[in-house]
Amino acid sequence: MRYIDPPRERHAGCRIYWWPAWSAYLDLRLVREDGPPIAVEIDREDFGTAVDKLRDEALRGRPALWIRWHGALRAELPAGVARLHLPARSSRSPVRYSLPPVTDAAAITFGEAITPEAQADALRRDQQRMAEEKRAAALPRDQGPILR
Repeated sequence: MRYIDPPRERHAGCRIYWWPAWSAYLDLRLVREDGPPIAVEIDREDFGTAVDKLRDEALRGRPALWIRWHGALRAELPAGVARLHLPARSSRSPVRYSLPPVTDAAAITFGEAITPEAQADALRRDQQRMAEEKRAAALPRDQGPILR
């Protein structure tokens, strides 16, 4: 699932550029027969987009799991998200990682509960985004420069 729109061509005077410079996708979605799909992010470092994607999934009522391996945990755990921290060992030249056995129950942490107000706000923002996308799709397309 894409969380940041794909790059679009933008015009700034005589310059043409693409914005945003990249797209963000959810790493994995586990589809279940008996419940909503589970959103999964697998990361080595704390990246802001991973936290945002999982928070959005949790606000939409879908279970969210963040699998973190290697490195210290710096990012705060958003509400409604579970985190599994897998400590990894690295060796030099070439860098290789190995995962020691996880025997501690503290490897799994849970964010606080999601409030109904936060869920209602997420639904409102989704509706605004969808209305904006419909409005933008209805605008006439720019034909671009005419070359002769």
